[in-house]
Amino acid sequence: MRTGSRSSAVRVTSAAAVSFALVMTLTSLGAAPARAQSPDPFQINAKIYTKWLYRNNDRAGVLSLGNPFWPDNITGDNGVASELELNLIGRVSEHIQAGARIKSRFGGIWQDWWENGDIAYDAENTSGESLGMNRATYMKLRGYWIHASLPIPLVDSVLIGASDLGMFNAWTIGKIRYIDRDNGKGIFVQGTIVEDTLDYHLGVIALPKLWVGPNWSTGVGDPLVRIPFYSQDWAYAGKFGIDPTDGVKLTAIASVTVDSEIDLADPDAVGSDNATCQDELGNPIPGCARDGAVDWTDRYSNFVGTLEAQIDRWDFGAFNLIGGVSYQSINPEVTGNGVQLNNGVFPLVYDPDMWGYFAKVRADFYEIAENVELQFEYFNIGEHFQTIFGARRETDVLLTDGFLEGGQIPTLNSANEFVDFDEPWYETIIGWHGGTAVLSYRSDLELSLETTFLTYNTNAQERDVETKYPDFLHTDGMTDTDLYDYANVYDRGRDPRSVYRRNQERMTSINVLKGIWHTGWCNGVDVGWKLKLIWDKDDRSDTTGADDYLGLITTMRAWVSIPAADGLKLTFGGQFDWWDEENRRGTLEQGYGDDTTTKIRPWFDLAYTFEGFALRYRLEYMFKDARRERDTDREFNVIRSKASLEVGW
Repeated sequence: MRTGSRSSAVRVTSAAAVSFALVMTLTSLGAAPARAQSPDPFQINAKIYTKWLYRNNDRAGVLSLGNPFWPDNITGDNGVASELELNLIGRVSEHIQAGARIKSRFGGIWQDWWENGDIAYDAENTSGESLGMNRATYMKLRGYWIHASLPIPLVDSVLIGASDLGMFNAWTIGKIRYIDRDNGKGIFVQGTIVEDTLDYHLGVIALPKLWVGPNWSTGVGDPLVRIPFYSQDWAYAGKFGIDPTDGVKLTAIASVTVDSEIDLADPDAVGSDNATCQDELGNPIPGCARDGAVDWTDRYSNFVGTLEAQIDRWDFGAFNLIGGVSYQSINPEVTGNGVQLNNGVFPLVYDPDMWGYFAKVRADFYEIAENVELQFEYFNIGEHFQTIFGARRETDVLLTDGFLEGGQIPTLNSANEFVDFDEPWYETIIGWHGGTAVLSYRSDLELSLETTFLTYNTNAQERDVETKYPDFLHTDGMTDTDLYDYANVYDRGRDPRSVYRRNQERMTSINVLKGIWHTGWCNGVDVGWKLKLIWDKDDRSDTTGADDYLGLITTMRAWVSIPAADGLKLTFGGQFDWWDEENRRGTLEQGYGDDTTTKIRPWFDLAYTFEGFALRYRLEYMFKDARRERDTDREFNVIRSKASLEVGW
């Protein structure tokens, strides 16, 4: 008998054992087919990508916004760098394929020349050993996979290795963002139980030791974890699709994410607190004995289940209904309270035992009049809904244009870093409750009118943002993604992950009118525009009106695209922003101040393609005038550009 919380008998049910048993079962059920030659058994393709990034500042690098907490020497606005990608695909037989992706590390700028990756600690050293591996363009194995269609009953295919995890959904296990697309590894089985009626997709996925978990890790860097044990951290997911009748599709998805650590009470564990099975006085500890096996304890677990119905039975429209629940369990013995330790910068509500929910209903009505469509969406995301492995970027779960335009995601674990200035931003929707209506007209003139009204399930008074609810430091004001810095030196406003505040009584209206006119002139000149108005009111404390916030956000954008020659398109555009924010920031003790922000941003885009040669270029100027009652006024005059050239063969 030992003092550990998980016995060695339970250990055999770990993901490693499950994965091994799954592979062995599949192998035993279907004999391995003889290797067969195919007409084209081996393929290789390659791509060279080059990026130029320039701005009128003094930061050298090839990435506008990197990781705010891990300083690197590739983040910066002035540099040019290239990368080479090789994709290898082999046909083992008619039913079995394998592949791998090899890619040079991006970040070594052209001026590095012979950087070899070593670090010379002499500051005066001018050799190629001065900047380390961040500037060495070494080749790296990025992804590898085996895909097999095996003659096994109820099994259509098996995938072993790299996956973008796009087979589930944004609420459970989301598709991995582009820069990490091959990093996810696992074992996946897809099959059909009843032909044309019931199918499934199962997965066992190795958790990344960084970003999936409390404090964006599975124990690495946690002050309460001495020896992180991440090689047994797994996620399990299953998707079942049911077609009960024509035009109706039901999809049920469930995911479980488990982060385990060594139980240091076990005397067999490295670094055990009970290595001698004796207390401070030398007395034997009851029940403590070595048995050659090590127990584990769960650090964090997260369950998410969703049920979705897609109904396409009628010619006049379609309906989508999705809802789900979440559950999280935090073990405070091996999980530091990042809300308290990191000034509220933490991807979870620090609650050891918490349930959450969400629901969303969407209706699309086609041709309510000639070329006219109408869409409605109702959404209700609970204040405690938590999905640690949900989509972090490059997806959009709501119909609304939102505040930031890039898209809305259902997790606090959003990824708005490792991006350039021209890339879209994504905002967290935890606690959003409201509806959207969009009226569209499609012809040579495309028009769209949207209105969204929001209340918030996170409205509360005297919320504990010191030890339980993360507020991400910056909670007030319209977010400025054009000039964003995690230290807020550019007056960038609210963090897109900041959904919890100490005092909040908020409601919002978002209204958007946008259009494109396909003129037909000069082989296809297009003229586009967008007008966006946001009314955002937060009474904050219900004991006084002195801290009431009112934001009136106006954005006007217009552009014209001109096909200048075969494969060449030129775009000229501009945007004007006027933000009038009463009581934008301050405290009740010191008072609040009004801010007004003016931004003017003209730009020029060029796109040219010819026989696999793809060139993109953007040049823009941005003027920002920030008038701040509680701080010094600021003006910005920014000129920046980005070009990319890609060829593939």
